[in-house]
Amino acid sequence: MRKFILACGVAAIFTSVQSSAATYMIGDNDGFGVGVSDNADHPFTGLPPYDNRSAAEKAAMNGAQYTDTYSTTQPGYSPQAGAIATFIFTNLGSGWTQGAMTFDLADFQASTFGATVVTYNGFVQNWAFNDGYPKTAIHSFDLQQNVLNSINSLGSLTVKIDRSASTDFYGFDYAMLTDYNIVTPMPAVPEPATWAMMILGFGVVGHLLRRGKSHVRTAIRFT
Repeated sequence: MRKFILACGVAAIFTSVQSSAATYMIGDNDGFGVGVSDNADHPFTGLPPYDNRSAAEKAAMNGAQYTDTYSTTQPGYSPQAGAIATFIFTNLGSGWTQGAMTFDLADFQASTFGATVVTYNGFVQNWAFNDGYPKTAIHSFDLQQNVLNSINSLGSLTVKIDRSASTDFYGFDYAMLTDYNIVTPMPAVPEPATWAMMILGFGVVGHLLRRGKSHVRTAIRFT
């Protein structure tokens, strides 16, 4: 019985395991380089130039060169014919059946300033949201089956953002691709209440074990 109680206590503590999907991030999730909070007002005016890129971001070729900037790739309050921001995710393998794209943006206002054409591997996506100014927002989009099929075929995902018909002016912090099929276990970090329960649990188990030993000694003494 004591072994069963001890085993249950240990199992209750160590079987709390979370899982994490595989992610591929372009950019560094640093709040546009100035620590701007997610889903909040930002302090910069939006007037050019706004460029807080690191040297590595400026030299990047996969889309990171567009992060920590305010429309560096597509400058000016007018349609930018031919100016396409491209994010390229490579070495994705195959077997994708479920995934998502997430973007951290500032001042995206497609319904106010005209449509921004966005494609994933050539498939047009609906980016008609309107966050307002001076707002930052995180948007996550589930990948449709045609996009998943193209990732499986190509082993990559190319996101293109074309402002040829838009006068919008916005900024990126990061773009992140998530593959929900690749799951890696990671130990959960106990919260303070959980720690308290763990300590209490060990105390109860220890008390029961001590009582068991006391009963054994008593039985030996009087036999």
